[in-house]
Amino acid sequence: MFCGILRFLVTAAAVPLCAQLMDGVRAVDMSNAIVLGLLLAVVYTVLRPLLRLLLKVVNFCTLGLLYVAVDAWLVWTAAALVENSVQFQNFWWALAVAAVVNAARMVIDALSGDVRR
Repeated sequence: MFCGILRFLVTAAAVPLCAQLMDGVRAVDMSNAIVLGLLLAVVYTVLRPLLRLLLKVVNFCTLGLLYVAVDAWLVWTAAALVENSVQFQNFWWALAVAAVVNAARMVIDALSGDVRR
């Protein structure tokens, strides 16, 4: 339970942090960027497992690259849903934010001993 809450908080904090540190990611309004982080945490908690379940067979054929594209699409779409939050120069910057979020979540899973995810 604690690991899930910590993973949620890390996901929510990663988006505003990426907006501050990455050149191609710009936070228009920091409070909306925090809202985007919370929305992305909810999307990663609810929608991402469903998408992974549906795309499992196709992902096998693409050697895992489909999951990377889906994660970047989730970040891109969540940013489009929250107005004046975060702007990406292109899709590759959304992919970079998705990579940072996934790396942070992986560190939390490794530290908590939940490596099966």
